[in-house]
Amino acid sequence: MVKNELMSIDTLKLDLAKKIIDTQDKGIINHIKAIFDTHPEANWFESLPDDVKASVEQGIKEADRGEGTPHTVVMKKVKKWLKK
Repeated sequence: MVKNELMSIDTLKLDLAKKIIDTQDKGIINHIKAIFDTHPEANWFESLPDDVKASVEQGIKEADRGEGTPHTVVMKKVKKWLKK
């Protein structure tokens, strides 16, 4: 088994952060930045239309205030709808 396979995700992140901090090679830093900038999951929210982002942000605020419908309640309704 490879060393990296034995490491937890947190250990890998700390190891990577240390290497990034220690390097003086701008090319390496640029490559790492490019990976994050182009990774599909890295900026998926920013690629959404403004009205969708606003709706998501509003939903988060409502959930933080305890508003909305719990997931379990929604899933019960969905199961009923699917049975029809």
